[in-house]
Amino acid sequence: MAITAASAHVRAVRRAPRRGRPRDDRLDAVIVEATIAEVGAKGWAGATVEGIAARAGVGRGSIYRRWASKQELFQHAAAAVTRPSEDVDTGSFADDLLTAALRMADTLTQPEIAALLPPLLAEAANDGAIRETLKSFVAQSRRQAIGAVERARQRGEILRSTDAEMLVDMLAGALVYRRLLLGATTDAADIRALVRQVVRSCSARTSTEEDA
Repeated sequence: MAITAASAHVRAVRRAPRRGRPRDDRLDAVIVEATIAEVGAKGWAGATVEGIAARAGVGRGSIYRRWASKQELFQHAAAAVTRPSEDVDTGSFADDLLTAALRMADTLTQPEIAALLPPLLAEAANDGAIRETLKSFVAQSRRQAIGAVERARQRGEILRSTDAEMLVDMLAGALVYRRLLLGATTDAADIRALVRQVVRSCSARTSTEEDA
């Protein structure tokens, strides 16, 4: 199971001896982990800065010096567990999209996402601020797949009319549905089959063959 940079950083902090006040970046990682734990236990609406501070072992002032509001802290925590990966450009749409899909699926298995995403989805429908946090999370998660679609369109590998956002919705939606709603694991073979279907739906070659 993949581990985010934030969690690995926090474990390193806890193993390391502390002398005086921790550096800001180290304390930030501790607060992020506490935020994830608080949200996982109480949901986004029930989580409080006081609860996060208690879990992190810091005062409320330490949090407010870094983030002006609970919402800003939540947005930072969401970004911390979805750090964007480097784009992979193999020259093949299918291969690039498969790489992006595997990373999206891997993200959904991370314990931080398992704690944050369900309450985020549940509460975003009625809370505009939380919905903005969700949009930020989704944008980072989809960036690599969107790039793969745009490159393939420029190469003429897929139809020029292909809507990158909608195509990635098809792919990401299937992954989220299987993982969060069905509670099913998605292995590499499943993801390859899904990517083949998505690629076929917009392939310039397939469209030409069907028109002939």
